[in-house]
Amino acid sequence: MSKVGIAAESRRIDTLLLRALYFGPKSYWELMRAGKAQTHQVLKALQSLLEGELVAYDGDRFVITEKGRRQAETMGLERVTEQRCEACAGRGIVLRPPFDSVLAAFQDIVAMRPKATPDFDQGYVTPETTVRRLALMAQQGDLMGRDILLLGDDDLTSIAAALSGLPRRICVLDVDERIVCFIRDVAQDQGWDHVHAEVYDVRDELPSHLRGQFDVFFTDPVDTVKGLLLFLSRCTEGVRGPGAAGYFGLSYLEASWRKWRQIQQGILDMGFAITDMLSAFQDYQLEDIVFLDWARMAPVPVKEPDIPFYVSTVYRLEMVEEPRPLFFGRVEFGQDFYYDEEFCVKE
Repeated sequence: MSKVGIAAESRRIDTLLLRALYFGPKSYWELMRAGKAQTHQVLKALQSLLEGELVAYDGDRFVITEKGRRQAETMGLERVTEQRCEACAGRGIVLRPPFDSVLAAFQDIVAMRPKATPDFDQGYVTPETTVRRLALMAQQGDLMGRDILLLGDDDLTSIAAALSGLPRRICVLDVDERIVCFIRDVAQDQGWDHVHAEVYDVRDELPSHLRGQFDVFFTDPVDTVKGLLLFLSRCTEGVRGPGAAGYFGLSYLEASWRKWRQIQQGILDMGFAITDMLSAFQDYQLEDIVFLDWARMAPVPVKEPDIPFYVSTVYRLEMVEEPRPLFFGRVEFGQDFYYDEEFCVKE
């Protein structure tokens, strides 16, 4: 990014943080969401506001100072209050039948799920997020009577989808045998013969019996370019062709806009159009180790998260040409598959 671009991005983040604080004190975790940028950029902006005495910290919340208030008013920030819908928090989706009842049943099941492990870069979304995904897919015509492929399903979207009674077929591929066994056990208990789960390592080619078999896919892989495009490439092999849809999540907290552009170019190269992007759609339940890493980076001592601060954007894709996967056969990778220089938490 050019120096002009960096300066413009910094001003944007400063503006977002200052505007958020103008309308009331905010926790560190609320400001991480409000900055809408990579973690290190938000931290740099927050440090600058503190050093400039535009913002202060009272040991619990960040507050705007009188100097900061004058600055905000000079910029006209008091004229623009929060614009997001209070009912859906700007997501465009609220849970109505059948998904409101799906959530209640899903929460009981998900409470028994295996604990997340860093071995597979797992970080579960909230149960509400999982069900909102399905409501979004249903709204777009991508759930009712569809054959669904889930590449990685530690969030148990498959179980929530089965509870809705809407998909025709649900297939889960996951490298974590614990997750696969859990889904199989729940499917057996519920009598779901249309739910299938098997252990699969994304480094391997997609099994031949699953190629070209699905109408829709959902995946929520790591945020590295190599990792995300490999997951999407395997999913591309699984869909039937033009008219198929796909969904995945991508966070701006650990992925620069330059990385977003690289990923978007790969998506186009595979034959998809990007039809929708819903910002901050997914809330994640992060483990204690992740909280400690983010807290350690804060410019002041901070308390435990008071909101799900780690969020990601949901993309919807639609296949408009013949599928063109980017990877074939076995693919080897190291730690750079899971982590790159833009990640904040590394094992």
